[in-house]
Amino acid sequence: MSYLVFVSHGWHDKWVARQMARLVEQHGGSAFIDIFDIQKGDRIEERVRDGIESCQELVALLTPWSVGRNWVWSEISAAWALRKRYVGVLYGVTVEEIEKNHGGMACLAPTNVIALDDYDSYILEMAERARAWREE
Repeated sequence: MSYLVFVSHGWHDKWVARQMARLVEQHGGSAFIDIFDIQKGDRIEERVRDGIESCQELVALLTPWSVGRNWVWSEISAAWALRKRYVGVLYGVTVEEIEKNHGGMACLAPTNVIALDDYDSYILEMAERARAWREE
């Protein structure tokens, strides 16, 4: 069993989300991402729930499009409720804009948010967690 990272994103951001998932997989993790892991005819809510329950951590791409999507916030909240590690990745939107225009950051705090430009450092940290997890 591999170290699973759930990649949360809005539909408009699927290309960037795919690149994020590929980096996870290139650095020792396995990525759950709807465009690869949910097939036509699957019960979306069940597959998402299973993916979040099975993952070791969640990374959410937060963009001007995705911050208005209920699924993204539901997935982050589920990770929070299950005490999973979770990180929001900001791309084209700021924390201040989310606070002002979308009712706040919910369960995201400054320690749970990075800029897309810092995704490489997140990946290196994730790779270390994946290595340690495999060695357990």
